[in-house]
Amino acid sequence: MLETSRPCAGLTDAAVEGNAPARGWFLLAVGSLVLAGLLSLTLVVGRLPFLGWLFTDPLFFKRALVVHVDLAIVVWFQAGTLAFLGLALGPRLHRGMTSAALALAAMGVAGMLTGACMPGALPVLSNYVPVIDHPVFFGGLVCWFAGAGLFFSLALATSARTDAKALTPDAVVALRASAVANLLALATFAGASLTTPASAPAVHYELVFWGGGHVLQAANVAAMLALWLHLLHRWTGRAVLTPATATALVAALVLPQLVMPPLAFAGTTATNYFSMATHLMRWTIFPVVTVVLAAAAVHVWRHRAGLSWRDYRFAGLAGSATLTVLGFILGSLIRSSSTLVPGHYHCAIGAVTIALMTAAYEFSGTVAPVAAPAPAPRHARLQLLLFGGGQAVFGLGFALAGAYGLGRKQYGSEQHVRSLGEYLGLSVMGLGGLVAVASGILFLAVILRGLGAWRRRPIPVASFQHE
Repeated sequence: MLETSRPCAGLTDAAVEGNAPARGWFLLAVGSLVLAGLLSLTLVVGRLPFLGWLFTDPLFFKRALVVHVDLAIVVWFQAGTLAFLGLALGPRLHRGMTSAALALAAMGVAGMLTGACMPGALPVLSNYVPVIDHPVFFGGLVCWFAGAGLFFSLALATSARTDAKALTPDAVVALRASAVANLLALATFAGASLTTPASAPAVHYELVFWGGGHVLQAANVAAMLALWLHLLHRWTGRAVLTPATATALVAALVLPQLVMPPLAFAGTTATNYFSMATHLMRWTIFPVVTVVLAAAAVHVWRHRAGLSWRDYRFAGLAGSATLTVLGFILGSLIRSSSTLVPGHYHCAIGAVTIALMTAAYEFSGTVAPVAAPAPAPRHARLQLLLFGGGQAVFGLGFALAGAYGLGRKQYGSEQHVRSLGEYLGLSVMGLGGLVAVASGILFLAVILRGLGAWRRRPIPVASFQHE
């Protein structure tokens, strides 16, 4: 049984330098969540009557919402995946190219934040990647994708390190598959940008981000599977899949996505562009995830005697698996454009988020330059249980309202809530959302405390050998 409260051994100067890329992307990931939280706070503050005079641009709040979503979904997921790729590859990465990728990505975040402050700029709530129709925002978005894409490319061209036990081969295979899918998504975005005809912003950007957005979901799922395999190994002490089995599974998930860039370059108004993206998401994600879930369940059952069921890793894995299955169920019930769609979607992204949160607790201690105590298991477990439960209730509330016909992307008086079922569903959704937000704040509090150890000077390994 693995200890969860033992301090992590200090790293040498060379080891700290080798983990610098991983640490940089992890800081961007956590920083994006902090900024997303501040933007959501701005949305609340702006509604207060006595502070309304501070916000004279009526579109500011929707622009803040756009950047909030992009930071909490696109940046958080991609930066988290890149952090674990950096951990798997470490000192083998090209230092100059790595620094350039991080610099581009940081400039991208700054550009997106600045775009929210552009007076009069039009926010567009397009699916998967909402945008602000302004050159400053798009400059930031392009810089982010360029930096992330550069590092994903470096990761595919770099062999995994053999001097560290941070990630098992099956997890590294899944991370590389996520890198491939992310690059395919970027290529699809590029093709769609070139071939989408000029039209109203809402229609134009929906076409641009539709195909690549679906491929991004496959990339996120591949990253989630990698984190599952990594956490299961940390919890049970044994790898779940052989590299060959992992390769076959993630290939079934990612290789079909190769068709999307050519379809985007052929034109986004073609029927195949829309239908193929939907079919790929429907028929590639479900089978692969189901097989990995079954293998994980068998693995845990075989080694159950030596496991601690109060370990925070189990709480995170169980929460991620539950949200994944719930997302599958809600997705199968979708028949029209109702709130069942965001109910399904929030369960799906919640599954990825809780897996990344769970892995983040270990990550912050793994790359710390000193003997840093691991997060208090009780705090980590409580946070993960609250987030998983809150996100599940949030999704179910949306689903209940959708079952009574409530339309999606309607807010305030636009919703036209008519039935008791719609009222009940939205009330349940609001309760779950509050719990999920509170647990997100707790996550940041716990993880930022762990990051404090990164500021200390490294402790030589020899000092631990003579204790």
